[in-house]
Amino acid sequence: MDLILCAGLASVETLLVNNISGQESRPVSGKISLALFFAQYFVVKFYRIFLYHRYFSPLRHLPGPTDNHFLFGQALNFLKAESPTALYVKWMREHPDVPFIRYLTWGNTEVLFPVSLNAHREILQFQCYSLQKPTWFLRVVREVAGHGLILMEGEEHKAHRKMLGGSFSLKNIRKLEPIFQEKARDLCRYFNQCIRENDNQTGTIDCTTTFSKAILDIMGSAILGVKLDYVKPGEEKAEKSNDLKKGCSFHEAYDIFFSPQGIGKFLLFANGYLPTRWLPFDANRKFLFAMGWLNDVLRNLIRERYRQVSTATAEGRYESKDSRDLLTFVVEESLPGGIAEGIGEREFLGHLLEFMAAGHDTSANMLSWSLYILALNPDIQETLREELKGLSDNPTYNDLERLPYLEAFSKEVLRLYSPSTTYHRETNTDIAVEGVHIPSGVLVDLAPSVTLMNPSIWGDDVDNFDPTRWQRLTGDQLSPYAFSPFSNGPRICIGRLFAMFEIKYILTEIVRNFRFVSVDNGFTIENPGFTLRPHGLRVRFEELEK
Repeated sequence: MDLILCAGLASVETLLVNNISGQESRPVSGKISLALFFAQYFVVKFYRIFLYHRYFSPLRHLPGPTDNHFLFGQALNFLKAESPTALYVKWMREHPDVPFIRYLTWGNTEVLFPVSLNAHREILQFQCYSLQKPTWFLRVVREVAGHGLILMEGEEHKAHRKMLGGSFSLKNIRKLEPIFQEKARDLCRYFNQCIRENDNQTGTIDCTTTFSKAILDIMGSAILGVKLDYVKPGEEKAEKSNDLKKGCSFHEAYDIFFSPQGIGKFLLFANGYLPTRWLPFDANRKFLFAMGWLNDVLRNLIRERYRQVSTATAEGRYESKDSRDLLTFVVEESLPGGIAEGIGEREFLGHLLEFMAAGHDTSANMLSWSLYILALNPDIQETLREELKGLSDNPTYNDLERLPYLEAFSKEVLRLYSPSTTYHRETNTDIAVEGVHIPSGVLVDLAPSVTLMNPSIWGDDVDNFDPTRWQRLTGDQLSPYAFSPFSNGPRICIGRLFAMFEIKYILTEIVRNFRFVSVDNGFTIENPGFTLRPHGLRVRFEELEK
């Protein structure tokens, strides 16, 4: 924008000077015009980077960290933090009673994040569509997320959320019980295989890798209607059981995006500010191939499912299944008279890309943190196992919903280890929240951990894992904005019921079949990262006696 502004000014100035009486014989040269452009661009950038945030910004009086780098603000501190949420929590505890905290990032750009519950409610509920995804974020995620529900804004978002709501209704989720049962048992058989391949007494898994594959198995069946079987014993490669394009897999592609190594991580996030994908690095080649594979596979699935449904319908032999995957649901509803009539392939592809990416990684991370907690707290593990003893071999959605300790355990994992780290936004109009005037174009970060880890809400034991706290909620703890790992308001996660059911079902099966005895080694948390993703977390387990 500054480039366009300064180029325009330089052009207008050159035009005016050249048309002044007496200047016809001595027109301003191109070199002078270029010098004008660079001089003005330097002045504008100097003002924005070094003067505006300090002397002119209407937000300059808001509290926030003061140990800023002269050029990068807190950006380098974020990169050095132990997790993507650590600094948000630290600053919140330094200023627990303010509506907003301000910090500076690259080029001393201002960023706000809400702290108080009232500020969260206003931003998430009432000012929801006054904020949009910032340009830098769209540049980073567009290749893996396309143009689907998560990245849509305004009226388009409202229309597509209404269109997709039926597929994630409680009625439809209950129809997926056979899928959850099958995949949870596949995972248990995989655990038994790990024990046999070790010493026939205990086994270990890399939690993030294992649960990513397990959740992708569920997503493949429930979202795409395709068997992936990444953790099913005996299936060396999932591609053998389906007709997907060869050369990559969903797990490999998403691992490249969510857990890039070395230069790959730099290229991923730097691409939000400067184009990096043209650079001749092997990490770029692998990234572009993986993202291209994802787009090609999902686009081909959409076209093939349309062909199957259209052909069968024309021949009068098509029957809608009771347990429909999302892909088939949208194809059927896009027919004349359906709620998705008129949906374009670009939007359809975007929905699938986003649900597969965001839906599998967040659930896998929560399950990883669940095993971490269980391995470190045998008393909590035994209490949970005792509650599960009364279940049938094939528990239903209603059966799991009647288990208070399982519910409390799941919520406490989400509170302490919220899989979603930050929702990045930018104001698209001037707004006022809790007496703070926020101009258009200001970056706003929504970090669930700010309320989930706030001692003013949860008490002095906020850092302790205590499922029993959910049996005695009081005051602000009862606010829906105090517990928002799935966000809140009109943009609350559309798949939250689906996610909680699959997580509870998998926890139920593995806890009543295995005992988790230890965390085998140290691990780190992906940072920077889009989710709270443990890297290198290995948990040891043993099979329970029948």
